[in-house]
Amino acid sequence: MHLRNGDWVVVCDAGKYVVYENQGDTDRLDLRVMSFDENINPPTHLQGSDRPGRFPGPAGQNASVGNTDWHEQEETRFVSALARQMDGWATAEPSRRFVLVADPKSIGILRQALNDHTLSRIDHTVTGDHAHRPVEAIEALINGA
Repeated sequence: MHLRNGDWVVVCDAGKYVVYENQGDTDRLDLRVMSFDENINPPTHLQGSDRPGRFPGPAGQNASVGNTDWHEQEETRFVSALARQMDGWATAEPSRRFVLVADPKSIGILRQALNDHTLSRIDHTVTGDHAHRPVEAIEALINGA
């Protein structure tokens, strides 16, 4: 895959994202960090202590409601917030092009949350959890795609 100068690479998972800008050209990548964020998200059992709710069932017995997965909700909120940021970046500079590198779950959340204009700005998508890898590994991944 060949990136133009100024193209952005968004690398994310449900707990961290890093946005790089290609300062190089189509032959030689030179990714520079433009933005990043990491979400501290403890497991659900550390976030909530309430027991699941109960409600009357059809035969007079009580039925329980499933536990709320606070950890998963926070992951979804974090990726949705990234989508809003990407929408803002795409609106601020309509010619901005993106390459998306993310795990399958985050790609699904992003595709649902991004507006049509931003989705049309995504040139390539690479599936995989690479958010914690160094920039050299991201450059090698993109060169190999």
